[in-house]
Amino acid sequence: MSFERFSGATRPPRRTSLVAIIALVLAVGSIFLPAIYALVVAAGAVVLALIARRQFTRDPATGPSWVSLTALVLGGFVFVSQGVLLALFTFSG
Repeated sequence: MSFERFSGATRPPRRTSLVAIIALVLAVGSIFLPAIYALVVAAGAVVLALIARRQFTRDPATGPSWVSLTALVLGGFVFVSQGVLLALFTFSG
């Protein structure tokens, strides 16, 4: 059953935000990088994911919000975990 069957109107097609896709690619890519590079790439992913989330709240037709949310969570996890590991190995010896 489609939306147009009940309301008589058609929904505009959703377009996925390019910023959210780039943030997700950066977040996934940061998993495979060494610690210092992973921190930089993950920070970029978090910033872009926040921009994409803000874009989604302004215009809900910009695509599914799970893309930017996944990039935000994954990028934040990599950033925090690599930061902790880098701090432990830097200051431990």
